Amino acid sequence: MKILENIDLLKYNTFQVPSTTKYFVWIENPDEIFELIKTDIFKNQKKYFLWNGANTIFTGDFDWLIVKINIKWKEIVENNWNEILVKVWAGETWNDFVNRCADNDFAGAENLAYIPSSIWATAVQNIWAYGSEAKDIIYEVEWVNLKTQKIEILKNNKCNFAYRDSIFKHGLKDNFVITSVTCKLKNFKNWYKFNCEYEWITKKIWELWLNTDNMTLKKFISIITEIRQNKLPDWGKVWTVWSFFKNPVISDKDWESLSWKYPELKGFSVEWWIKLSAWQLIDLCGFRWKSNWKVWTYQTHALILVNEWWAKWKDVLDFSQEIQKAVKSKFWVDLEPEAIFVD
Repeated sequence: MKILENIDLLKYNTFQVPSTTKYFVWIENPDEIFELIKTDIFKNQKKYFLWNGANTIFTGDFDWLIVKINIKWKEIVENNWNEILVKVWAGETWNDFVNRCADNDFAGAENLAYIPSSIWATAVQNIWAYGSEAKDIIYEVEWVNLKTQKIEILKNNKCNFAYRDSIFKHGLKDNFVITSVTCKLKNFKNWYKFNCEYEWITKKIWELWLNTDNMTLKKFISIITEIRQNKLPDWGKVWTVWSFFKNPVISDKDWESLSWKYPELKGFSVEWWIKLSAWQLIDLCGFRWKSNWKVWTYQTHALILVNEWWAKWKDVLDFSQEIQKAVKSKFWVDLEPEAIFVD
């Protein structure tokens, strides 16, 4: 482990906002976490643990220690007739993991394909897409308690998973480093049924004249990927944090009055709430493909913010607040940023 000094953070955030930090360290294995904890720099400096930088907005130059978790490995812990436990280290790329599962006929993660996330972020944010959530397959999370300096394990039912939420955002905030996530998957060959309830998936399958009864996991993932690629920018070519806001949730009563006034709105039941589509709210406020000349909403998806002209963090904040005010004024709904402003 080597702690670097005066590091440019431009390549460590996908929105490409200029920033520097005084100290920076890569963590390549769990033992290095305990080595880092003992250093004076870790004890004395303000710290930020960086996932893959896909939802991070740095707000200037920092006198901080930025810790980049890059622990990578995957192993099958248990493989029964119908259930497989796979342990995945925190620095692995989520989309790579999903595709590796398909290569081995391990099912359950396919609806979450083509999401720009790391394993670490997947557990913290409980990523959600097309009717599936990370909590549906997470079996347990292994993490380092920074107070006790010990490795602990949280089973799924202790992680307080909710829509785009977990215990790591609240009760354990600033006190953890996730080292690995163990996922419980299904054997695809044993009468597995795809989750096709989401309308875009159903529509695409109909368009292609396909039958899910004889579809492979790889084919299903290719459909999910194509749907997302048609709506979202290529993260290798465009500077973006993708979904900038969370989809808001409202009560049944609020949904009743809102849908009566705006019948074109779409709402989906999530536990005891109704989830709205943030992109639709933003779109109906006239923000699709709109900009402040630095930051744009993406041309095919108003929820996506793009850095077009070397935007500074203040440009991003100003534009996002303009969107929030417009949605609040029209629909009386609060949009909560999913992107994290590191300040």
